Amino acid sequence: MRPSFKALALVAAAVAGCAAQASTGPGHRVPNTGNTSPPSDWRFAPGQLFNGVAALDAVARLTFTASNGFGYACSGSLLAGGAHVLTAAHCADDFVGNMSVQFGWYNGVAAETRSVSVINAIVHPQWLGFGNSVDRGIDLAILRLSAPVTSIAGYNLSTTNDVGKEHLMAGYGTTQRGDVNLPTNWNDGNFGHYAFNTFDVSSRDFNQAVDTTFPGWSFNEAYYAPGVTYMVDFDNPNGAAVNNTLGRVAGATGNSWASGAGLGANEGLIAGGDSGGPDLVWNGSQWLLSGVHSWGWQGSSVCSLINVGGNTCDVAADNGSSYGDLSGSTAVFSAAGWINSVTAVPEPQTYALMLAGLAAVAQMARRRKAAVSA
Repeated sequence: MRPSFKALALVAAAVAGCAAQASTGPGHRVPNTGNTSPPSDWRFAPGQLFNGVAALDAVARLTFTASNGFGYACSGSLLAGGAHVLTAAHCADDFVGNMSVQFGWYNGVAAETRSVSVINAIVHPQWLGFGNSVDRGIDLAILRLSAPVTSIAGYNLSTTNDVGKEHLMAGYGTTQRGDVNLPTNWNDGNFGHYAFNTFDVSSRDFNQAVDTTFPGWSFNEAYYAPGVTYMVDFDNPNGAAVNNTLGRVAGATGNSWASGAGLGANEGLIAGGDSGGPDLVWNGSQWLLSGVHSWGWQGSSVCSLINVGGNTCDVAADNGSSYGDLSGSTAVFSAAGWINSVTAVPEPQTYALMLAGLAAVAQMARRRKAAVSA
């Protein structure tokens, strides 16, 4: 993903760290490994089942060339109906030519490929660029595919605020173990990866709490009005409270939003290239698209800014997705109206009425022409 930056060291956000050795939560598929093992052990494959559902077949791999001439990669989610992909605005607001959209990317080969022209990348109307809008709950773009995908079931949207819920995350970005001081990389870039985490708190509530406790944080209610951003941290599976960054901030501000010891070896975090990828919640029968990956934030930066531990908050300075780091995802429920307005397809009866209306107009036009001729 492109190395964009925002104030307070927020960086554009793959799953760095993680699948699990044990199953917890709502009936997970038991993963192959833990988040201290090589990324090659926590890939996802086409048709792989989570709760009996091929949950990640609709994850899209996006590749494109930006206006600066460099190539980039992001992730996205096929929506129900198969004609649109939802991704992050910062993945779609500056590309040239056509974007390639691939599904089922495994061992460097895609099962389905589509393209998207610049004109068919619809960015959220309130998006003003990464530096001005990334944390406002509007880091969203909808891609109209060159042709619908009919071989893969797209995601339905979550319509609820999912703070406190466990989710399945996935993406085609850079990878790394969560316990090492090495940068994330593309060494396993021929595959997608997955992990689990919990939506700990909304970014609005986090920033309001910090502002209340630490004057000068400059919380602005109007900034967060357009939508909701979910915040998560990468809790150390060994139970090291020192790496529970949101737990530290919660304690310092008199809150209790953090997930504590987290999900153990199940837990992971996004990294570069996972921007636009999905966070999925299980509703008992299907995986719903709840969040769209937006940004990452190093735990040491967070803790230094509010003086609750500094460099002891995260494991590794060179690894932007190590234990103790944070990420944010745009909540889809708060943008459902806009998403549905862009992706809406008239029902068959609506098409019939439209055609009938056009026929009536044409008939009236012919009659007017005949009357003038007479």
